[in-house]
Amino acid sequence: MTPPAGRNLIALEWLQFGLGRLVSAAADEDLTVHLLTGDRSEYQHELASADGRRLVVHDVNTFDVGEVVDAAGRIGDVAGLVSTTDTWSLVALAARRELGLGGQDPESVRLVRDKARLRRRLYEHGLSRADGRPVADTDDAAAVAARTGLPLIVKDSAGTGSQHVWLARTTDELSTVLNVAGRAPLRGRLTAEPYFLGPLYSMETLTWEGSTRLLAVSSRVLSPPPVFREEALALPVTLPGGMAEEAARWIERVLKAVGYTEGFAHTEFILTDQGFEVVEINPRLGGGLVGEGLCRALDVNAYAAFVDLALRRRPALLDEPLSPLRGAAHARLYAPRPGVFRGVEGARLLTGHPGSPAVRSALPDGAEVTTVTDQDGCVAVVSATGATSELALQNVLSAAGELSVRMEGDRRD
Repeated sequence: MTPPAGRNLIALEWLQFGLGRLVSAAADEDLTVHLLTGDRSEYQHELASADGRRLVVHDVNTFDVGEVVDAAGRIGDVAGLVSTTDTWSLVALAARRELGLGGQDPESVRLVRDKARLRRRLYEHGLSRADGRPVADTDDAAAVAARTGLPLIVKDSAGTGSQHVWLARTTDELSTVLNVAGRAPLRGRLTAEPYFLGPLYSMETLTWEGSTRLLAVSSRVLSPPPVFREEALALPVTLPGGMAEEAARWIERVLKAVGYTEGFAHTEFILTDQGFEVVEINPRLGGGLVGEGLCRALDVNAYAAFVDLALRRRPALLDEPLSPLRGAAHARLYAPRPGVFRGVEGARLLTGHPGSPAVRSALPDGAEVTTVTDQDGCVAVVSATGATSELALQNVLSAAGELSVRMEGDRRD
């Protein structure tokens, strides 16, 4: 199909969901979205429902900056390039530079993508009570424990999706962790940092010219340690008393400390008994159905901010009145074991369930599942709403409990 005449917006890969929302927002500006992807099957749910008149998919090696730039040249009249993934954040920076397009500050993105540098910067600015240190190949468990203290986390400095994160509570456990981590295919390098006790939350923010707005706080349900697999998320969390104002001031200080001047940010933090502690800052909107949750909870198309940013103008979302109308939650369904995925059963049982739950596939039938210890093992995502985030979370967990993941070789009674 020949796309309509007019300007074009490039989406360099995308989070698995939310592409349709972007296409809708771009159409309002008479923009056609061009998705550059190395694997269009990742977007099967979105491609099945997005407006095909305003979306063109290009099969490109998106890890190759040169190929991305060449594809943009063939598209022509490109108004902007946006990306929502950690994996392609640095490629997006390089491609924008080659194409002469504006976007996020390169140094701040590189900083937050390096978890070792991020931890040090926060510590130096008094925004964390503990530092983190890179782990050298020659370091043994005793040396790492002496520098960082126990318990501690060893992680890939450029990791995503809960991959390559290990908890060690004792020196013996740390020895085992270092042995395993030393053989892992890392994106960055090993770093060690303190293990902060407390529940995990995230802040969804939007920044323009150094001014930040806190859009929502999300709660998290994680699998028990030592595996840090995300099971469910709900938003917006209502913080008590003056904590909401404190959180907004804190996250603005954090983002200023790392030089973050524009764009969405998804900041994961632990609410410890001594205050907030950053786990990581992602230079993007939250993954899973966080973006969809924001849209539903606030009754806005949050993805319109991506279009505003690409067009180099102040996002309208920064100035709109945002009064939560409802809570939104999602739960991830994981394969019970590695193997061949054969679908999710039980969706028909959700008719009439509170919160209007819906199931979105994350993997196609027949896909090979190689891990069940991180988000790569997620085969589907269930969403639901509720009058509050707590009720939405209970609705989605109840709905997810009605579903079962089928794997090749399962017995059928």
